[in-house]
Amino acid sequence: MIRVLVVDDEALTASAHAEYVARCAGFEVAGVARNGTAAVRAVRERAASSTPVDLVLLDLTLPDISGLEVARALRAQRAAVDLLIVTAHRDVATVRDATAVGVVGYLVKPFTFDELRRKLEAYAAYHRVLAAATPDDAAIEQAELDRIFAALVAHPAPAPPKGLAPDTLEAVAGFLREAPDYHSAGELARELGLSRVTARRYLEHLCAAGSVERRARHGTPGRPELEYGWGGRAPPPPASVCWRAVCHGRAAS
Repeated sequence: MIRVLVVDDEALTASAHAEYVARCAGFEVAGVARNGTAAVRAVRERAASSTPVDLVLLDLTLPDISGLEVARALRAQRAAVDLLIVTAHRDVATVRDATAVGVVGYLVKPFTFDELRRKLEAYAAYHRVLAAATPDDAAIEQAELDRIFAALVAHPAPAPPKGLAPDTLEAVAGFLREAPDYHSAGELARELGLSRVTARRYLEHLCAAGSVERRARHGTPGRPELEYGWGGRAPPPPASVCWRAVCHGRAAS
């Protein structure tokens, strides 16, 4: 198992990201740190145990020291841990600084479970290739180096099928991520200003992609109605996808 330390000062965001990690096969949550000092301490303490942290899911905006300072502190301690940046910052200077401390990935908030899953799957491939390559003190051939770094490249998200608009798909996904309960296609259609048929098409696509769960709603007259909920029921991070801005006030698609 790949052990992940989640670092974020927002309680809901940290909880959501930990839930996302726990849903990915081959990964487990090693802990959650709400500030930079706690993150550095957690990595150091776990390093001396039989279950060290392998990967830090690191936010850059923390209340005591920045995520970049956390990264530099870990590198100064020669901590054998990898860093995946998760942040709303996307300016060139920040990206350059993150690259300088040797991160294995950079994911811009807000992101979906599928986006994080792809990053973690790419990291798992990198982790496997590196572990199987050679002993730590042995030289690595160029072809092997190419394989190791190529493994870090996450496959891009597939384009929505023909007839599904990306903004509407994200709006449906955003609504379900924020919703505490399951909703039928009709209920979601009313909320987003879509037709029932259109809503069902998007819901079924998300089910097929593994992001949404489908179940029968019992206790209603006649044939059981299908209802849909975000997979894993993870709490959403603050300021997640603004589905209201996408769908409300425009015609159904």
